[in-house]
Amino acid sequence: MNNILETTKLENYPIFKNLDENEVQKFSSQIKLKKYNKNEIIIQEGDEGDSILFLIDGDINISQALTLYTNKDNKLDDREKEIIRLSSKNNNISLGEISIFSIEKKRSATVKAIKDCQIGILEFDDLFKICNNNHTIGFKVMQNISKIITEHLIKSNHKVLKLTTAFSLLIDN
Repeated sequence: MNNILETTKLENYPIFKNLDENEVQKFSSQIKLKKYNKNEIIIQEGDEGDSILFLIDGDINISQALTLYTNKDNKLDDREKEIIRLSSKNNNISLGEISIFSIEKKRSATVKAIKDCQIGILEFDDLFKICNNNHTIGFKVMQNISKIITEHLIKSNHKVLKLTTAFSLLIDN
């Protein structure tokens, strides 16, 4: 397989919504393909985020560290909490959008290959270069990224509300 991602594969990813084939091609020519083996870490929570990743083929597990003091000795419990499993068969999944606008540029979760995976990697520098060179494309892409991040925030808010409610009920009983 060549190292360049076909434009037609990218057109269905939400980040490229409302872009025509020529506009998407500007990005596909900058995306590098990388293979990850089963159980290999793709992204490590806390590492610097400098790219958006596209799940081209395979299955992944997204998790976050549970950093809680769980006993009287103040020992830290640093187990991983699986958040979600995703497959390239069901979704056009991109990862790393939050790092674009984060002040610290840190990855917010760990991503691990459940099966052998193929990932497309678009460096932020390349993304911004394309967006700066064509403001129409830049506007569309930034609008799409804003929508993706907003959806993440809405889902997170719902989860916090559920956890707060459950904790409140537990305390009341």
